[in-house]
Amino acid sequence: MTSIIQNRAMFTFTLFLFLVVTFGCNQKKHQPADNLSTGSSGTKYAKGFQITAFENYKRVVIYNPWDADKAKPFAVYYLCENDSISVPDDGMRLKIPLNSMVVNTFSYFEFLRQLDELDKVIGVTDAPRIYNSAILQKIQEKEIQNLGDPFTPNVEKTLMLRPDAIIKSAYAQQDTYNERLLNAGLPIIYSLEWMENSPLARAEWIKLIAAFFGKESVADSIFNDIESRYIAKKDIVENLQQKTTVLAGDNFQNTWYVPGGKSFNANLFSDAGLDYFYKDNAESGSIGLDIESVLTQFGSADFWFGCEADTYDELARKDKKYLLLKSVKNRQVFNNRRRTTPSGGNDYFESAIAHPDLILSDLIKAVHPELLPEAEFTYNKPLE
Repeated sequence: MTSIIQNRAMFTFTLFLFLVVTFGCNQKKHQPADNLSTGSSGTKYAKGFQITAFENYKRVVIYNPWDADKAKPFAVYYLCENDSISVPDDGMRLKIPLNSMVVNTFSYFEFLRQLDELDKVIGVTDAPRIYNSAILQKIQEKEIQNLGDPFTPNVEKTLMLRPDAIIKSAYAQQDTYNERLLNAGLPIIYSLEWMENSPLARAEWIKLIAAFFGKESVADSIFNDIESRYIAKKDIVENLQQKTTVLAGDNFQNTWYVPGGKSFNANLFSDAGLDYFYKDNAESGSIGLDIESVLTQFGSADFWFGCEADTYDELARKDKKYLLLKSVKNRQVFNNRRRTTPSGGNDYFESAIAHPDLILSDLIKAVHPELLPEAEFTYNKPLE
């Protein structure tokens, strides 16, 4: 009996060793040496992407903001400096640093300028509404091609340019433009920073685009400076005893869209020491109201930001009901048109994402000019 037990024990131990060796070898087959993670590039505020460094490549994941838990990848990229490196097949492979790109979203011009990579842009969309003077000059000199409407760009022109990658705003559904480009082998870097709900989170997307140029350390330094300036401005208003009330947005086709309580603008107002009616609301997007509701909820608001007019006379011509707002009566209304071009370019929609400290400074300067006596408006402009 003892012998039988010993034999069974030996058999069990031998089987255990066999399984360990077998499964261990199988794991090694699926985990090549160049697939060992050397660490992730963490973000402090942005939730929409992650960069993981491996020994021979980087894995960049952009998460799907429309997914319930926001943990499902929207796009995966493997960034390599050498064409001979093997990478997993669950994402797009790109050789870095990128040497050329088409940019279909204005907000990345400033990121590229900060990284000293603006010269890599060879194609854009909606050229008349661009503010960046360097881009406009190159369009005029035919060094950058205008590919037309941002929602229906010229696919043939894009294919002829053969860029290393295309930066394009992403939406919940793919479109035929994306499909044709991907089928032609042109990688698309999806722009989803606009789905982030805080100013510093959006600015942190400079780290994402920097990875495609191998400039992570440069981006870290740039962002750290932005963060320091932003927090310094935020600290100025932290101990204000009385909060100034604020209205945002404007009436568009009979609907006035105001920010939800968890939105970018609501967080910005909070950081600026402003009191916002919907601050406790759970929406991260916009809330549609009629003019009567706006008058009821925001009629006594001290300041109005984001007005779509240049003068008080223009407001009166658009709708006499505007004149019932306290902010209009007291001439405390601002638009974001301080830096514009005659053809419709507006720097607020380009560089502001990369300079949240300047957006915050504008709000504080408007409401509490005594706290920033030396500051000048960058994007905001009082109505005339």
